[in-house]
Amino acid sequence: MSVPPPPGSLPPPLDDTSAMSLPPTEKPNPVYRELYQAYAAAYGSIGQLRKALDPALKTLRGTDAWLGPESREWGGQLDARRGDLQKAADRILWDMYDRLSATQRVITRA
Repeated sequence: MSVPPPPGSLPPPLDDTSAMSLPPTEKPNPVYRELYQAYAAAYGSIGQLRKALDPALKTLRGTDAWLGPESREWGGQLDARRGDLQKAADRILWDMYDRLSATQRVITRA
């Protein structure tokens, strides 16, 4: 699974100036703004989550402190969990992207 497009690939929320050009029956969707901001924040910080287990793997592989079959087995499990974590991080972003993409920037005034 690949990382979804960056937030800038989607239309930004309407600001006050842009909203003035809308017909009087429409207004900016506050849900779109919230989703866009949340997606931008998640997109900017998801790298930390994707790399959370890297230091443990580096320590395990970079020292002779723990050797043997148990070490290799545990290292293999840690590496597998690292892959799971990276896939989960990408899934989170895709879910947010899909939701944002399906949300209208403008809604009808009530």
